[in-house]
Amino acid sequence: MTRLRERWLAGETLFGVWCTLPGSLQAEMIARQGVDYVCIDYQHGMIDHSDGAPMAQGIMAGGSTPIARPAWNEPARIMQVLDAGVEAVVIPMVNDVAEAEAAVGATRYPPRGYRSYGPVRAREVLGSADPEALEQVAVFTMVETVGGIENAEAIINVEGSTGIYIGPSDLSLAMGLTPNVFPHAPEMVDFLGRAVELCNTAGKVPGIQAANGDIAAFYAELGFRMITIASDSPLLGSAVRGALSLARGCGATAPSGVSNY
Repeated sequence: MTRLRERWLAGETLFGVWCTLPGSLQAEMIARQGVDYVCIDYQHGMIDHSDGAPMAQGIMAGGSTPIARPAWNEPARIMQVLDAGVEAVVIPMVNDVAEAEAAVGATRYPPRGYRSYGPVRAREVLGSADPEALEQVAVFTMVETVGGIENAEAIINVEGSTGIYIGPSDLSLAMGLTPNVFPHAPEMVDFLGRAVELCNTAGKVPGIQAANGDIAAFYAELGFRMITIASDSPLLGSAVRGALSLARGCGATAPSGVSNY
């Protein structure tokens, strides 16, 4: 079993950072700050696989755990990052049970799924070439669309999934709300609370994206146990703006809003 799954089974809440910018060095630097995981974002990030595989190496060198969000719920994209040795995948825009089952199936070998066998780097970093051992990666399906909202309970209960992961901005759009607004609208907070309850009942891990530590702390209070505290690009921009503001004698500016994904 992977380290992440062991820690979630032990009841821990894990905090990570999202990487949207390519480069193994910056991924390593983020990993060295004590975060539990670093996600390589192929969906909205400026990253292709020639960047992503070295980033996984950098994250491990920095003492953290690499995970990835493939660009889409497609078997080839999912298998590619798994063979590179990530310990979890976050599958975007899952609308129903069939799509959730397809995501899980792409991470499992026959007869349990349809993943092709070729764990080029995974066999080394996960320490086994045994198909059943390689299948112990965590699988999160993103609930963030109109269909995802309507089918949330069924998606959460799909066999083989580790949990769900919520992108607050897409969720806001699906609910007819303005994205990047915090505090959230009451109906959104109600849905987040319900999602946590459904995950707890099903023995699954509720995950979510945040823009900063304050929002991440709010999500932790709601009961989420996989929480991304920020993304690299907004963090970098905020740090530069803050330093520049201080240098110009304007005072520091605090980051605000919610993540774009």
